[in-house]
Amino acid sequence: MLNQLQAQAGYRTTTRETGTDKDIELRVFTSVTSKLSSVDPKAVGGFTKLAEAMHENVQLWTTVMADVAGDDNQLPLELRAQIFNLGEFIRKHTLKVLEGTETVDAIIDINKAIIAGLRESQRIREAA
Repeated sequence: MLNQLQAQAGYRTTTRETGTDKDIELRVFTSVTSKLSSVDPKAVGGFTKLAEAMHENVQLWTTVMADVAGDDNQLPLELRAQIFNLGEFIRKHTLKVLEGTETVDAIIDINKAIIAGLRESQRIREAA
């Protein structure tokens, strides 16, 4: 719990110091997704690297879920619920990946869709 709180505090501090919330979200999602995509679980030490990347991804999604659940979130309620549900899927699917009954592909695809949405939002903001 302490690590999660530290991660959230660091995330908020970094946001204030280096860019907008969307900019930070884009960088974090891109970094985590890159780690997930580059792991070979069959290589020596691969499972450890996969578990670390999956843990980082769950921490990211936990932060996102807390954000969309907050009363001060400006997104429409239906979109907030959809994002929260994606986070729940990520958490459950992560366990299946680590058990070896599923692959990480669905999680990577979801993260890439979020990245595409954040990039589009950034493009629209910059064009305005």
